[in-house]
Amino acid sequence: MRIFENITLRFVYFILLIIGLFILSSTFSIQPQAIDKFLRGAPLFYSCILFVFLYVVGTFFIWYLKDPLKVIGAILFGAYLSTFLIYIAEIVNAVIFFNLSSILGRDFIEKKLRGGFKNFYQKLEDINLGWVFLLRFIPLIPYRVLDLSFGLSKLPLKRYLLAVVVASPPRIFWIQVILASVKSLSPQKTIEYFSQHPQIYFLSFLYAVVTLIFAFRLKKIFKSS
Repeated sequence: MRIFENITLRFVYFILLIIGLFILSSTFSIQPQAIDKFLRGAPLFYSCILFVFLYVVGTFFIWYLKDPLKVIGAILFGAYLSTFLIYIAEIVNAVIFFNLSSILGRDFIEKKLRGGFKNFYQKLEDINLGWVFLLRFIPLIPYRVLDLSFGLSKLPLKRYLLAVVVASPPRIFWIQVILASVKSLSPQKTIEYFSQHPQIYFLSFLYAVVTLIFAFRLKKIFKSS
């Protein structure tokens, strides 16, 4: 289509799409209980397929749906199976959002953008694969932010997917193990769980410290941008 030949218009569509999805996520109401009941009514094989479908398609339009689905998955499928299903869904999400960002925004970043944002993405594409692995591993940065950001850079999809495939499971599994035990996103229940399992609390604290150190390190890397 001719309208997609204009790189500025493509980027405008990209920004409008992100804004539109954000507004939709903020205004749309969903009932996790209805999703849970719907998945429980299907045989295990089909409920797994439906869960991945809901995770991919549902969270594309309603971003906050990820958290309820993680809890539902942890309770319904357990820590191990829910980790696998979310892992598959996040790989699909990475492909979708990386390509969406790349098709609609990469040319604009390369040819039109100047100043701080331009420098930021030049720094981003200079990051080696090891840093990409770490970015996928730490819980401070949402996967969607990484998918969209690296889609705008010159990083090839194959290299980014390698980081997605290798680095995502530990982060997903850690969250699902806790959710499978707590069975809720309630901070109070989480605190109770940690008080009853001090070894998990210590490991979580250690994980948080490492990610904070890494975050400060990233801040230095991007300081010039």
